[in-house]
Amino acid sequence: MILRQFPFLKMYNRSGMTSKSAFIKARIFGKPFHVVTFDKCQHEYYAKLIDFHAQFLMVGNNYNQTLKELKCHFSERRAMALVCKLENYMMQLVQIMHKVVELTIRYENHRIGKEN
Repeated sequence: MILRQFPFLKMYNRSGMTSKSAFIKARIFGKPFHVVTFDKCQHEYYAKLIDFHAQFLMVGNNYNQTLKELKCHFSERRAMALVCKLENYMMQLVQIMHKVVELTIRYENHRIGKEN
């Protein structure tokens, strides 16, 4: 008996209604309801993801400014050597960004699997 009640109680708890009788009446008479939940971990993850993306954009802007300054203040040979190092760092950053995208997709798939 209790096992059959578990999904019902779970829906009741997620509904946020204050009384079980009101919840039961709403279900019997077919009144539609929506369950809205707030996942603090998900919120924090996306906030950090947005911050990371903003930093990534700032690095791209700084990269362009650095290239301009290298071209102005160094000889062509020295500037090319420094640009080569800079490109290696940018490639590492792109790899990190790809890893972040992959982890986000895995997180989304895991979260969707949890909801079903």
